[in-house]
Amino acid sequence: MIQRKSTAYDDVENFPNKFTAEYMFMVNQNESDIPRVNQPVLDLLKEYTPIWEALKARGLDLKNNILPALNKQLWEAGVGAVWIK
Repeated sequence: MIQRKSTAYDDVENFPNKFTAEYMFMVNQNESDIPRVNQPVLDLLKEYTPIWEALKARGLDLKNNILPALNKQLWEAGVGAVWIK
């Protein structure tokens, strides 16, 4: 789930903005008919890239290692498995 920065208090999810909201906010700052990438955006990109790489590695670890191990345990217990797409 991805949420842009909240501007109202009536959001359905009602959770604090996290990395994806900050990243999308940075990207949206450059959206226009003539996009201009400025130094503050480049600085944020430099700051956010290592965070993204760590989150991506964590997600891939969950997908490739943790969930298959969990699925094996679930099948052995006769419960079934978590579907991985």
